[in-house]
Amino acid sequence: MTTTTPPPLTAKQRAVLEYIRTNTTAASPTSREIAAAFGWRSPHAATVHLKALEKKGRIRRLQGRRRNIEVLP
Repeated sequence: MTTTTPPPLTAKQRAVLEYIRTNTTAASPTSREIAAAFGWRSPHAATVHLKALEKKGRIRRLQGRRRNIEVLP
């Protein structure tokens, strides 16, 4: 069995992932909340980073639900 190393994260992706980890209590932050925390004008910027984190296997998002971010080990 071989283990593969997950692709490296950019500095901004690491920051977004850390924000999600520290701001998830009962529910994860929304794209709008993430965008506001980083000073981005649009929630779309947060969505782009979330899609990259999901593609790299760091988070999972449940479709059709708000506050749907799950940080993976």
